[in-house]
Amino acid sequence: MTQSAQSVRQMTNIETVPGEGFDRVILDNAVARVVVVPDLGGKIVSLVRIASGREYLISLPSDEDFRKPSFGGTFVDYNNVGFDECIPTIAACDYPEGKFAGFQLPDHGDVWSLPWQHEIRDSGVMLSVQGRSLPFVFRKYLSLQGATLRVEYELLNTSDARFQFLWSAHPLLTTEPGTTILLPIDSGELLIDSSKGNRLGSKGESCTWPIAIQKDGQTDDLRLMKTRGEASDKLYTPRLSKGYCGLYHPNANESIVFKFDVESVPYVGLWVCHGGVGPDNPKEPYTIAMEPCNGRPDSLREAIRRGESSTLLPRELKQWAIHVELLEGRPNREI
Repeated sequence: MTQSAQSVRQMTNIETVPGEGFDRVILDNAVARVVVVPDLGGKIVSLVRIASGREYLISLPSDEDFRKPSFGGTFVDYNNVGFDECIPTIAACDYPEGKFAGFQLPDHGDVWSLPWQHEIRDSGVMLSVQGRSLPFVFRKYLSLQGATLRVEYELLNTSDARFQFLWSAHPLLTTEPGTTILLPIDSGELLIDSSKGNRLGSKGESCTWPIAIQKDGQTDDLRLMKTRGEASDKLYTPRLSKGYCGLYHPNANESIVFKFDVESVPYVGLWVCHGGVGPDNPKEPYTIAMEPCNGRPDSLREAIRRGESSTLLPRELKQWAIHVELLEGRPNREI
């Protein structure tokens, strides 16, 4: 770490603030502010660039609106906001092979519904949790460097048997019509995990990026967020050669960019949800989720079948990181 980067990190103020049933840990370096709730699955509930005041995560109006989740529950039934982690699967499924064959893996994985331990360490906060469906310990270290949130991960297999897993970051981001998705691919195909009404195709099929053909024959520029409507799609990039993704908000001239090493984080999942046309439904928010991940699609069982999951050997420790940059303007094309 350079001396200048270290000095920025040392300026971070960290405090624990009691809430309505859930304590919040706040990191603030006068450039960015991050709020995490350890007891709610280590969820990051706020991510703000202080110069503009922009909140990058969708959230709930007050602490009283947050519900303590139950392990094994359905994610959208609880606090469908903020920035969670999904591991060892995203879609609920059973583990298909080896010592753990038949083990049930819950919706969106284990850790979003469990309380995490936390410790303020140096200029950041270390959070950790023990898996229930498979034998692992998962940790993340949050710190600020200027307007960048650094999230450093560790995953430890606590058993003498290997297993495969999926990990996905799961940030539900604020958006508006015209918000532009940033990906390091100019053209290609995205894997469809779901598309409401099969408008882009069925699960397991592909659609073209950036201009997709809907089943009604009309084209859709998938880069651009539309006004509120029924469209809701979960899509995956192919294996990437450059490690970034993000959103540009032209109305505010601001961006959020996720950077990562494609050796450990080779894919990005996109959940683009236009919120429906009826009354607000917390299960179907108006949001874009940019999800750096280590495999695809949502089901670990299916990812193993496709050869697109990761393996954790007995007692192995894996480490990876993502850097989340909050920027004024649109980032350079060659990020």
